[in-house]
Amino acid sequence: MQFAYKKFCQLLGLLLAVLFSQTTVSAMPSSHGAKIYANKCAKCHGNKGQGVANEYDEPLTGDWPLEKLVRVITKTMPEEDPSLCIDKEAELVANYIFKEFYSPKSRALNNRPRIKLSRLTNRQFLHSVADLIGNFTGNSFFNQSGGLKANYFNNRNLSQNKQTLNKINESINFDYGATTPYPNNVNFKQEEFSMRWSGSVFAEETGDHKFIISSENGVRLWVNNMDLKLIEGWVSSGQRRELTGTVRLIGGRAYPIKLDYFKYKSKSASVKLEWHPPHGSRQVLPPRNLSPNITNKTFVFSQPFPPDDSSIGYKRGNSISKKWDESATYAAIETANWIAENLDSLAKTTSKSPDRLIKAKQLASRFAEYAFRRPLTTEEDQIFVHSRFGPSKPETDSIKEVILLTLKSPRFLYPDLGQMDDYSIAARLALGLWDSLPDTELAQAAAAGRLKNENQVRQQAMRMLHDPRTKAKLRSMMHHWLGLDYAEEIAKDRKIFPQYDKSLEADLRTSLNLFLDEIIWENAGADFRALFNSNQLPLNSRLAKVYRVQHDGTKSEFSQSSFDTNKRAGVLTHPYLLTLYSYHNSTSPIHRGVFITRNLLGRSLKPPPEAVAFKDEGFEPNMTMREKVTQTTKADSCMTCHSIINPIGFSLENFDSIGRFRQTDNGRPIDTSSEYLTVEGNPIHINDPPTLASHAINSPSAHKRFIEMLFNQVAKQPIQAYGSGALRQLYEDFASANYNIRYLLVEIAVISAMKGLGQKEI
Repeated sequence: MQFAYKKFCQLLGLLLAVLFSQTTVSAMPSSHGAKIYANKCAKCHGNKGQGVANEYDEPLTGDWPLEKLVRVITKTMPEEDPSLCIDKEAELVANYIFKEFYSPKSRALNNRPRIKLSRLTNRQFLHSVADLIGNFTGNSFFNQSGGLKANYFNNRNLSQNKQTLNKINESINFDYGATTPYPNNVNFKQEEFSMRWSGSVFAEETGDHKFIISSENGVRLWVNNMDLKLIEGWVSSGQRRELTGTVRLIGGRAYPIKLDYFKYKSKSASVKLEWHPPHGSRQVLPPRNLSPNITNKTFVFSQPFPPDDSSIGYKRGNSISKKWDESATYAAIETANWIAENLDSLAKTTSKSPDRLIKAKQLASRFAEYAFRRPLTTEEDQIFVHSRFGPSKPETDSIKEVILLTLKSPRFLYPDLGQMDDYSIAARLALGLWDSLPDTELAQAAAAGRLKNENQVRQQAMRMLHDPRTKAKLRSMMHHWLGLDYAEEIAKDRKIFPQYDKSLEADLRTSLNLFLDEIIWENAGADFRALFNSNQLPLNSRLAKVYRVQHDGTKSEFSQSSFDTNKRAGVLTHPYLLTLYSYHNSTSPIHRGVFITRNLLGRSLKPPPEAVAFKDEGFEPNMTMREKVTQTTKADSCMTCHSIINPIGFSLENFDSIGRFRQTDNGRPIDTSSEYLTVEGNPIHINDPPTLASHAINSPSAHKRFIEMLFNQVAKQPIQAYGSGALRQLYEDFASANYNIRYLLVEIAVISAMKGLGQKEI
């Protein structure tokens, strides 16, 4: 035994010596450029550009073209004496750095990511549970906007036999005074009448929605849950009052709504229905969010979750913290309790029915099958379902156990556990486009083996494309692309901008959403380029007045307004984004430039070596913002990035802090022209939004940034993990399809669905 152990130690030492010698050899400079780097650069930047603590912490990476990298090294490196690395030496070391670890291509080769095991994100958990329950209650739909169905009665009791008129009301905002809804109709008495409005309300974003009813008469309101009134004011007060109720709704879905109203012996009659949605302001419910068709209710649990990790640019479920696990448990308990309370309606039985146990088991099995996104094995059916029921055990207790066990199972929380079959493809496709579960048609296709190839998967993706859940997810992706996560921070100096308030801000956000919807869903081409070169914006009369453009329609209605082609260029000049990326009292070429450089043009920017606060009061009072920014960023260490940022920001200086067009700054003419070096190393002249838009439209890096952003949001995995040619193929296909965003989304969904955990490169 002692001899064997001694022999093992000798072999281990020999192996370590070999490995060490190999490591040493591989670390030795293999070219003249590498030798220069090792002698003059590595002590500050690390042997592979990874950075050195207390010297230069940031990795030596970026997207400058090789030519600019040579110029920067010649001018600034080494820091203690730049003259030590110039001319041919600067070229050699720049070539080495560029090819080994600096360029995006070299980084992709050195750090090839892989598809990682990932849990449901918070959004995916929420949508999946809602659709799980929807399999039993019926899913919601919203196929006709324009208002609510209105039934008018000539009595106070909503009596059907006395019903007088039916119609569609675009909104609910009526003040009848001492008269009736139909003064010329003899059947309506001034003393009493009633109305019922019913249909669906569409929520655009997830969160708490506050509903407000103003009336001196009797009112009551139901939203989503028709068994529980959200607002109860059926006793008429005679004095106009506001009644409120708040309900959590999931964005991209429709919910049943019903409002009852009556007048009896009151001196006057009025009723107004408003809401305050997330990221919005208080307003009368607009017709675009109302439908006369009644839809099914949607289960929405109220349990909050801690934020998902978004450190690499998109939200992902890469880990489970104690707090997240607790939230998932409480959400599962909330769901289990709701199902137990509604067991008989969901299982289509009664508390005294002799087949209640059988139907409860059937419901439990179907629930687990939906949650696991595939048929249950005999063993799974026994463990998750049948073992939870007993002859002397209440069915409600058993069903709670099943729901809790199912929703906390890795089979639900981790949709891709490495199975390589049609059910896995269906699960990934549903998560990619809906953040949810396969619907009946997709599940049937998987069961029949009709998801074997790209064409079959593409056919399903094209069908799923027009589902409201896809539209809602794509909107959230576009919000991410445009950086709207920071929208809550918008604040403006009311002394300088008295017209700016939260209502105007909400209108601007709505305008941006409608602009995106128009191009992506209403335009047959869904042309990515139109996002940059369109000179039309959806505005209502309030926005049209502020932004000085003609508007046809009522105050609340949004309609297309056209601007001069040299004054607007799509998202680049949308007033909501210009407002978001500005200071509270002035423009900010730096914020605007950084946003466009990173998000829209897809260029890399490093954090500044040191934070420099922009203090407006520290400049001469007659200076323009361009002059202030130029003075602030003139140092060589700043201009390495600001030579890219500033020209883009300066090109938008014709727009003030709330996005209005102007020609002077501080009483002086505005200069928007600059020289700009593209990522390919080509100098171009940018002097206004149209030339900036033209560059974005024709920039490969901008296209690739958009493609990669969409891919990451769909797959929740890095695109590089799907093969070295995935991005290139999508880039070529996107161009061949005339930059159709819907086409791109389908192709991304197909690629991400066809490859999962543990599969080889496609």
